[in-house]
Amino acid sequence: MEFSSLEFLFRFLPIFLIIYYLVPVKYKNPVLFFGSLVFYAMGNWKDALLLLFSMSLNYILVLLMDHISRKSSRNTMLVILLCYNIGLLCIFKYTRLSLPLGISFYTFTMLSYVLDVYKKKTAALRDYLEYGTYILLFPKLISGPIAQFANMAGQLKKHPIRLEKIEHGLTLFIIGLGYKVIIANHLAILWRDIQGIGFESISTPLAWMGAFGYSAQLFFDFQGYSLMAIGLGRMMGFDFPQNFNNPYMAVSMTDFWRRWHMTLGGWFREYVYIPLGGNRGGFAKTVRNMFVVWLLTGLWHGASWNFVLWGLLLFVLLFVEKAGLGKVLERHKALGHIYMILWIPLSWLVFVITDLSQLGIYLQKLFF
Repeated sequence: MEFSSLEFLFRFLPIFLIIYYLVPVKYKNPVLFFGSLVFYAMGNWKDALLLLFSMSLNYILVLLMDHISRKSSRNTMLVILLCYNIGLLCIFKYTRLSLPLGISFYTFTMLSYVLDVYKKKTAALRDYLEYGTYILLFPKLISGPIAQFANMAGQLKKHPIRLEKIEHGLTLFIIGLGYKVIIANHLAILWRDIQGIGFESISTPLAWMGAFGYSAQLFFDFQGYSLMAIGLGRMMGFDFPQNFNNPYMAVSMTDFWRRWHMTLGGWFREYVYIPLGGNRGGFAKTVRNMFVVWLLTGLWHGASWNFVLWGLLLFVLLFVEKAGLGKVLERHKALGHIYMILWIPLSWLVFVITDLSQLGIYLQKLFF
């Protein structure tokens, strides 16, 4: 169920909010838990059963891991948890099975909890409803933002409902809804028309128009959803992390990925890049760690080879910037903006066109 759908706006959300605001604080987590489960099940009840099973298995195994004092046994339990969560994600993402809605996002949410408990950043939750509320919280369940457990633990107990916070949240939700329905959905028509015409038949100006149009569509679609999610969270007393920070104002690809989908970037930095050594082992190891992160980022987005190519393209650009170009672009911001005007639409073309032969045709049309 999409946030922009009439079913959500005029049926689910009003009924949910009335109940949520009327019940005492001690009942808000149960309302959130069961309300979020209903929200997800309305899309596909079989996917909801899978989510409940995965969530419950993680809950039990993390409790066991938290009780184990021997390091080797804790490590074994962590490996089991990682293999289950990542393996399940890979099975659905890279086979012909129907992909459960939001599995990429809720898997990373569960992994955040697993790894935070393993690293003893937080204690394992005994309260299943509190744990389940963190996983299921419907504003962020399907497409993020990815809220790490360490940052959400305290909020799951308080639920401070204030009129100014509800007003601010409603404002964010309406702006996000406008981004999605008024701007993104209409920009999507251009890209659909270009696909309908066929890449072989488009002119160079139309090819560039399509590349820029898709770039704008993707931003307003994703930023719109993020604003709606953050706004809904505020209306319920939660502060979700910011997901976008004017990314198309970036002067380099490095700067861009500090601003775009920041919670996903933060997740990979916290749970992949830093554990691999980050930038502490010298230039060669830093480059290796960057390669691993961007390869995994590409694979996370989809099963087609274009996503691998997209991740590798970003790695190469970031490597070149780290080797010295980035400093030049930071000093000469006008040059940086021109550089990004070229690379933003080109990188998104690699992202969106899954057929590599068709991608080659489109790239050719941009210049000939």
